[in-house]
Amino acid sequence: MEPRDFRAELRREDSLRREQGMPVGVRTRLGARLREAREPRPAAWHRRPVSWGLAASAMVAVVALGVFFPRAPASRSLGGLEVARASADLSAREEAEGVEIQGGEAALVDVARGITLQNQGPLVVRREPSGVRLVRGRAEFSVKHRQVDAPPAVVLVSGGAIEIMGTRFTVEERGTGGSVTLHEGAIAFRRLGGEVVSMRVGQTLEWPELEPVEPVLPDAPAPPEPERPQPVALPPERKVVSTRTPSAPVRAPSVEDVLRELEVLRGRREFEQAAKYLEASMQQQPAATRERLSFELGSLLTHQLKDSRRACAHWDLHERRFRRGHYAESVQRARGALSCPGHEDRR
Repeated sequence: MEPRDFRAELRREDSLRREQGMPVGVRTRLGARLREAREPRPAAWHRRPVSWGLAASAMVAVVALGVFFPRAPASRSLGGLEVARASADLSAREEAEGVEIQGGEAALVDVARGITLQNQGPLVVRREPSGVRLVRGRAEFSVKHRQVDAPPAVVLVSGGAIEIMGTRFTVEERGTGGSVTLHEGAIAFRRLGGEVVSMRVGQTLEWPELEPVEPVLPDAPAPPEPERPQPVALPPERKVVSTRTPSAPVRAPSVEDVLRELEVLRGRREFEQAAKYLEASMQQQPAATRERLSFELGSLLTHQLKDSRRACAHWDLHERRFRRGHYAESVQRARGALSCPGHEDRR
């Protein structure tokens, strides 16, 4: 049986580990031990054979690489949005309002809808059932092209909704207004009143819009006054009896109508009026849609009105009404931020 050449095997192992990117410290120590085994000592006339202990030590060092240098962790998510890229100085957290980026840069992806956003400074963004809402801040969006028969992706803002089939654009939201600038493709902006505005590349649309003002010429002569018609004597009025049937009762507004009106009141900073409007609207909605309006009311009391007493009382009622609801984690974070009584017991 031919004896094994341990020196040759260790040299091949050393070369392989160099190609695989062995850390410098480990590679230096292992190389020193290999050279000590290969090179003869000054007083010796023959090479000292490599011991089994040296071979075992080298193999242990190689195995240790997998323990002390594990692979990079998988990408994380924030508020249902995947973090595709992040700078080293990224500072972000999840709040009841949504994902808040305080510093640094990040690319967040809504995988289901194919929406990617890159923040341009501090912002707050929230993933909703109907789309991604930019609460405040500035971000550049890019959307994968969708099939012709597929519904558009939606980015919600205070002035309405941006409907996209595949494009790139920048949105700035200030809470009481904002703007969108189209860079590629085409988008449609649906205002709160239902009007749809189509945009072309290079256009910028702002909300809320100001009424156009006509220029006034300083030296323009005043227009002549129109002739007033002479009064005409009218016959005496006759009493008319209406034969119309009473109109049907007014239909309760849908959840979408309520949310659009809520955004208008928020844009006017009429927060107390918005809270009263939500309380009244919840009574007219079926049980399946009350949870969303109840969550919006709690967010309004927590972040806009900053009324901790009313907010804690509302979140307590919300949790009892909607156990294991869609917004359970956000409600718990809001209760913790307000230090509501009994918050620790519910965790």
